[in-house]
Amino acid sequence: MITKFDAIVIGGGISGLITTLILSGNGYRVLLVEKEQRLGGTNNSFRNRRGDTFDFGYHTLDCDRSPFATRFFSEVLHDQFHTFALKRGIAIKGHTMPYNAPISEWPEAIRRSVEKTEFVDTIDGPPTRESLASVYGDYLARLALNEILPSYPTLLWQLKNGKPESDLMDQVYPWFFPKSIKQSTGKHEWNRFHQKVRDQGEHLVMYPSIGGFGGFIDAIVKKIDTQKARIVQGFSKLDVSIDPDSQKIRSIDLDGVTYEADQYFWCAPLAIVGRLLGVPFPSAHPQMLCLGSFVFERELPFAYHEILVGERGVPINRISFPGKIASGKNDKAQVEFAYPLGEMAIEENTWAADCRSYLEKLGLLQQDNPLIDYHFFGANKGFVSTHDPLKMLADFRASLRPSTNIVYPYIGLEVDSISRIIPSVFREVYRAITA
Repeated sequence: MITKFDAIVIGGGISGLITTLILSGNGYRVLLVEKEQRLGGTNNSFRNRRGDTFDFGYHTLDCDRSPFATRFFSEVLHDQFHTFALKRGIAIKGHTMPYNAPISEWPEAIRRSVEKTEFVDTIDGPPTRESLASVYGDYLARLALNEILPSYPTLLWQLKNGKPESDLMDQVYPWFFPKSIKQSTGKHEWNRFHQKVRDQGEHLVMYPSIGGFGGFIDAIVKKIDTQKARIVQGFSKLDVSIDPDSQKIRSIDLDGVTYEADQYFWCAPLAIVGRLLGVPFPSAHPQMLCLGSFVFERELPFAYHEILVGERGVPINRISFPGKIASGKNDKAQVEFAYPLGEMAIEENTWAADCRSYLEKLGLLQQDNPLIDYHFFGANKGFVSTHDPLKMLADFRASLRPSTNIVYPYIGLEVDSISRIIPSVFREVYRAITA
């Protein structure tokens, strides 16, 4: 027996859910399929055994980075959210300081080695060792490239496997550099946005009032027209029947049940459809993401919402504070670390002790503040590769054929900004259904 729909959406992450929302709202009989039991992918939230909320993936939405995305989430949440100025810190060489602080506010132990007191940043394009030194001085350039960059195992892996260090600086520059006068903002949207934040000194974000970041996901699901949309999730096997010449999907099979549609909206990983089409992406290495979620007896004595960590030998990339983000009791901390699978191994209990020790070292946690709950999460998420993701995407786009019945609401290979994903989904879906 074959069941026919107007459209089938493959993948129940945020792009798949919004695609389903648009299609069902326009009268399409749509089937959404998601292999996991939970919708939203890793950009969701979870509760520990006490009922405390912690986030996977994204934590907040940048206000008005994309006015369209901000309006969309405001509407689906029915104004059940709050906005605040994100207070971000950076941790270097055992010290914590505000992000984008003037060098005069950096710790004396670092400041005395810095050759300059003011910085005029003229870097346009990938930051090289030479260009960083010319703007910020030799000491800060060496600190960034010799200590901070290698503190990220995924970046170190790419460096060891031949990728130029100047192409690996997105997580380091300008995040771990002092405030500067920027005379060139770069050609990309994210360059312009982050420079605007640095110039203004304030980064406004929005966050749901209920359910953590997963409140965004729940709100989208609730708005989907269930009279038009059917959601199948938690299946064990998906087979896609496809003609690689025309790039048309004939049907999909879910655990022995066949479904057909006029259009298929691909919101699952691109590497999967690439294999089906005979257009495989270059080899990539899987990445492991670890999250340690802590609840303490007393509130933590500081005002940061998150801290970026750039210390070699410290198995932490970022520390966030869910209670502070939710405008609630500041008694929670979440530690994040990612590394190429097989390159190392994070042990749940010893990592918890190491993380606590580091929080105490930074003065973010008092030694006599008891831990009352700890939750460890570790799973494969994403990949690392020495190949240029923009070229990989360009090659994939060039391989697409006009005869295809597959629509790609958002084409991306890396963790990306929701402020770019949301407009792309609306643009591509409406383009497909109005053509």
